[in-house]
Amino acid sequence: MSPERRRLALRASSAALRMRQQARIAADQPCSVFDLAIELGIDVRLAPLPSAEGIYSPDKPAIVISSLRPPGRQAFTCAHELGHHAYGHGEQFDELVEDRAITRRSDPKEFEAECFASALLMPKTAVMRGLAARNWTAKSLTAEQAYQLACWLGVGYSTLIANMDWGLNLVEKDKAEALGKIKPPSIRKSLLGAECKEHLIAVDSSWTGRAVDAQVGNFILLPAEVALEGENALVTRRSAEVTLVQAVAPGIGRAVCATDGWAQYIRVSKKQFAGLARFRHLAEVEDE
Repeated sequence: MSPERRRLALRASSAALRMRQQARIAADQPCSVFDLAIELGIDVRLAPLPSAEGIYSPDKPAIVISSLRPPGRQAFTCAHELGHHAYGHGEQFDELVEDRAITRRSDPKEFEAECFASALLMPKTAVMRGLAARNWTAKSLTAEQAYQLACWLGVGYSTLIANMDWGLNLVEKDKAEALGKIKPPSIRKSLLGAECKEHLIAVDSSWTGRAVDAQVGNFILLPAEVALEGENALVTRRSAEVTLVQAVAPGIGRAVCATDGWAQYIRVSKKQFAGLARFRHLAEVEDE
């Protein structure tokens, strides 16, 4: 990274930390980025945009995220648009680009927004806390552990691996490349012992700082002996080690473990929900 790019990256980290502080989000905790944007007074909407990742408009201000993208990508895109907001970049239309590194290299505004998003969602303090709480280390990190850490942070598996490599310098490039070759479908199979085509959210008793956000149809891997409150998720399998549940309806419920007191909210939205983000967990609500 050139000295100028390093300067921009450090400035982005500082801006992201200020936004976290403004919202009273600890540096060692994950960030529910849609909730953050809404709390900051930004109108956040999801819409079926086939050719775009997201849109930022300084009027109001407003952010539009493609409802067609995976949950982790949606969260990162929202954080990216918050970067444009923080920097006052003006109106932005971020096209659907599979290799975002190309755009990041060619457009300084995009580079700043990408660095901001990484620092907002995956600050080094939070990544290190996530590892330490689970007695893991970056040096010995497995694909399954990285997947679970990414779930906790609310980002995609490959996004976390890339940031731990070039952004945080927590893993060597060779290790990052090796982890990157292992794809989420095979990780889900390893975690469940069976094929899983739906998105899987791996949750453990070290999950703190934010609710478990899922879409209808997603599976959620929870600690053993968990009891569910509410009707938005159903248990599909129990064992001595884990409880597997599936999100079945929009709404807000809770997972509670009586043995150790651990509990966490489970918020479920419709699959590829389109509408105002503040309504995404409510059932049968018409958009305005």
